[in-house]
Amino acid sequence: MAAFKVHRVRFFDYMPTAIRAMAFNPRTERLAVARADGALEIFNFADNYFQEKVIPGQDGRAAEALCWLGQRLFSAGLNGEITEYDLENLRPRYTVEAYGGPIWSISSNSQGTLLAVGCEDGTVKIFEILEERIQFQRNLDRQK
Repeated sequence: MAAFKVHRVRFFDYMPTAIRAMAFNPRTERLAVARADGALEIFNFADNYFQEKVIPGQDGRAAEALCWLGQRLFSAGLNGEITEYDLENLRPRYTVEAYGGPIWSISSNSQGTLLAVGCEDGTVKIFEILEERIQFQRNLDRQK
């Protein structure tokens, strides 16, 4: 009897989830995409478009906003926390509570030294970017 090779193929139903937020880093040509299930995907546009990394989602950690600061990626969500991600080990590096309720937006200044988050209570919280963490700096009161 002749020898033959068997190739097994299993198909699965890939069901992508909705996109909640996106942020593009023009310096590294990477796009971060936050999905509704809490997963983060990093796409590389430097040579050819491809999905470079995936950080699996966690319950209660869906991101509403994303922000790049150089090589660092931050997210903010309705749980009221700011999270920085470890892009080498594909997991959250640390989480900081903003103490303003759900966070709807996040942005940095042009120098990359401050991070601002817009909270549901109407305040804007300013955080200082340190080497290993971020630290609360001040609170901008809500306007009538």
